[in-house]
Amino acid sequence: MANQRFPDGRLVYLHCSSIFSGENALLRRQGKISRLLREHQTSIKVLTSDFTLPAITVVVKQLLEEQIFERLSYAKVRYPELFQPSGTQEAERAGSEAQVLKTEAAAAQDVEKSDDEEDEPLVGGRGEKQAEHRETALDKSNTTESFHASGVASWQVSFERHLLKCDSGITNLGDSTPVISAAHRSVSVPSLHPIYLPLKTQHKVLVTVQYLLEECCFEFGNAWVPKLMEERKWYEVESIELNQCTLRFLKYAKSLPPSAINPTGGENIAQVLLRTSTIRHSAVHRNRISAAGVVIMLDAAIAFAETLKDSRRAEKIANIKLQLESSIEEIVQHQNLLERKLSEQLEAIAQRRAELDALERTSIEEMLAIDKKQRAEVGSTLECALAGSQPDYNISTCNGAPRSDGDSEARREIRSSTSGQDITVPTDHQSEATDTFEEDYQSEQSEGDSSYQQDDEAKESAGELLDMFTWIL
Repeated sequence: MANQRFPDGRLVYLHCSSIFSGENALLRRQGKISRLLREHQTSIKVLTSDFTLPAITVVVKQLLEEQIFERLSYAKVRYPELFQPSGTQEAERAGSEAQVLKTEAAAAQDVEKSDDEEDEPLVGGRGEKQAEHRETALDKSNTTESFHASGVASWQVSFERHLLKCDSGITNLGDSTPVISAAHRSVSVPSLHPIYLPLKTQHKVLVTVQYLLEECCFEFGNAWVPKLMEERKWYEVESIELNQCTLRFLKYAKSLPPSAINPTGGENIAQVLLRTSTIRHSAVHRNRISAAGVVIMLDAAIAFAETLKDSRRAEKIANIKLQLESSIEEIVQHQNLLERKLSEQLEAIAQRRAELDALERTSIEEMLAIDKKQRAEVGSTLECALAGSQPDYNISTCNGAPRSDGDSEARREIRSSTSGQDITVPTDHQSEATDTFEEDYQSEQSEGDSSYQQDDEAKESAGELLDMFTWIL
């Protein structure tokens, strides 16, 4: 245990934060921690490739006891480098959000038209309906232009403010290395931006804000335009539709006393009231809105409540916005963590891919080298076989062992040196010399027969090799 290597806490948090989240962040017993790590071994291969599971368990247990997995704020303090986005990453997020917000701002221009088509028939007789319709048409002809010139323009102002906020964040980050390097651009990595809340969560937020604004309209209408409330039979909050209420309030806006409304941010009442129409439209039709777009809607709702001097509901909506921004920030931090984890995984995969490529090249080169050597050996054998058919051919040279004729050469030298001389051999040695000569002669004869036999065998073997080589070709 003393010689056991332990992984760095930053690395453990990076690869185990998704495992020890929620209820798992409350674990403290080492046995349960180890069992959970074994169940997720495939997702922590980067750790298990260099460290043992018991060593990883020890570090995880320490981080759990310090609530690093449980509280994101603690993790940001301990490992701030993990949550710091790069300039490229932040620019990509801002660019994707800007594109989506432009689309949503363009869609907001069609909201008033669709809301007009949903307008209910007015109460009263036929003449009253026609008169009311004429008044309504006149109001809408006046307010439609205001909507496009003021309401959407106000949306554009909010959109530009949001972009300025994003740009300032990018400027403060400065130049930094991209989280996912250019070497990995060939890998198809799905973008995590822009951020979208779950549709269920988005719907609850918008419905809650819509109801708060309708309560605001109900109190304001009873206080300042009771005649309208009576004509429309808006006797309770649930009978009010936000988009219809804002259009009717615009009719009485000029006749209201200055103390009734309090325009904020230099905007007129038409800009403030009409900006909230997208809240009701998105809530009713379940339109998917980016998280940044929802924040802009909440800004419009706060301005709406403040304009109608309903500070209590403006504060409630501001608290919802604060919680929403906190949730969005948490999502962003988790996305930064995920992208950094992915970057390290891609680096490891790229390294393994380079090793496999090198092994592939080595295997190919080895195959070619062995093939070349084997072809050279077969070619050499074939050359020997072809040369064996010539008269002066000595098969022993192909076998790598040249035949030694030292004894024969020695005999020839003796014969040449003793030619023309009388050699007297002692009598007692004549028989022995005769026997030795006969033995040498028989030995030479047997060697010659053996050489001829080896020559025949070599030719036969060469012929077989030639047949085989011809069959291969």
